[in-house]
Amino acid sequence: MDSKIKAFFKDHLKGDYKIWLIVFILNAFGLLIQFSAKAKMAMDGPLEPLTSFFKTIAILCISFYLMSYFSKINYSRVAKFSDLALLFSWGLVVVALLFGPTIGGANRWVAVGPIQFMPSDMVKLCLITSLAKDFSSKQADPESYNYVMFIRMLFKIGISCFLIMLSNFSTSVLIFLTSIILMYFGRVPAKQIGLIVAAVAFLAVGVVYFEIGQRAKTVKMRIENYIQRRGQADAESKVSKGKNEDYQITRSLFAIATGAIHPKGPGKSQQRYILSQAESDFVYAIIIEEYGIVGGLAIPLLFLIFMYRGAKAIQYSVRPFGGLLSAGLTFSIVFQAFINMLVAVDAGPVTGQPMPMISAGGTSLIFTAVSIGLILAVSKDKDPATASAPAPAQTALA
Repeated sequence: MDSKIKAFFKDHLKGDYKIWLIVFILNAFGLLIQFSAKAKMAMDGPLEPLTSFFKTIAILCISFYLMSYFSKINYSRVAKFSDLALLFSWGLVVVALLFGPTIGGANRWVAVGPIQFMPSDMVKLCLITSLAKDFSSKQADPESYNYVMFIRMLFKIGISCFLIMLSNFSTSVLIFLTSIILMYFGRVPAKQIGLIVAAVAFLAVGVVYFEIGQRAKTVKMRIENYIQRRGQADAESKVSKGKNEDYQITRSLFAIATGAIHPKGPGKSQQRYILSQAESDFVYAIIIEEYGIVGGLAIPLLFLIFMYRGAKAIQYSVRPFGGLLSAGLTFSIVFQAFINMLVAVDAGPVTGQPMPMISAGGTSLIFTAVSIGLILAVSKDKDPATASAPAPAQTALA
């Protein structure tokens, strides 16, 4: 029996076992905290929150299957389709904007029969893959970053960020931050990075200032509210406002304050009944309320270790594409996790970003699983026997 179990794990868990262990711990803990955070759904029917819980388990099983599948492939092959996939993901974002269902005041979803997914998650994955492929062909001669390459980078990053910020500004910011990191590791000249940062920042300011798109007005309000909160010294003045635009942040801080030193214990959160997004946007507050400062420190520590293991591919990968791909995907996942945590502690404007592998969600879990699978595939480069394939050649943007 033991030999069969060992053989099963050896056949299906390819890549860095430390990454696999971290992923298992985060997903298992996420399942536990979601079951607690969704307790208020018991009022929706006699089968809740069990129905939602089993749905999450089903999505989690699919996610681990995808991780296993992509961890075993030759990751260099995805470079061949990265540009075409990026164009396709742009088209899906446009379809969602024009024809998608309106959820939360924005059209972010594409419906395929009973299944709905957010194409912005696909854009993020495809853009990272496409940029990693472009940069990998320049590592032998960084001086080859010419005017044409600059326009190519600006076009890909600018279009991706613009299309997404029309309905999901925070995801657009996340993609932009990841692109900057990827350009840095890709040895893009500092001048070109600065020009791209200035151009996209100018575009973002224009979208928010002139309220272009479906979420610009909300983004502007959240930024103004955050600046206003920073100017308030009296904590009681926040609480006295009651149920207004800052109510969620107030309840999140209350959950953290009451549970950090004296945690309430698993499944005993009180604020989960009040926070409207307790299982996703404010899951970190529920973690601290139930598990205290220990849980509050353990989660970011696990993500930091995950970042370290994923980013190490830059050092040992024999193919530049692999190192850049792993670094880009790793930083994207970790950035998203820390954005979620910073919002919960009121260190930034409310964004609506879920915490990867912890928060509830379907699309986020699936594309995070694909990303982790590719990171694991790159991690196999530590074994010389798996690092024999040549680096992918650069192809023109379709």
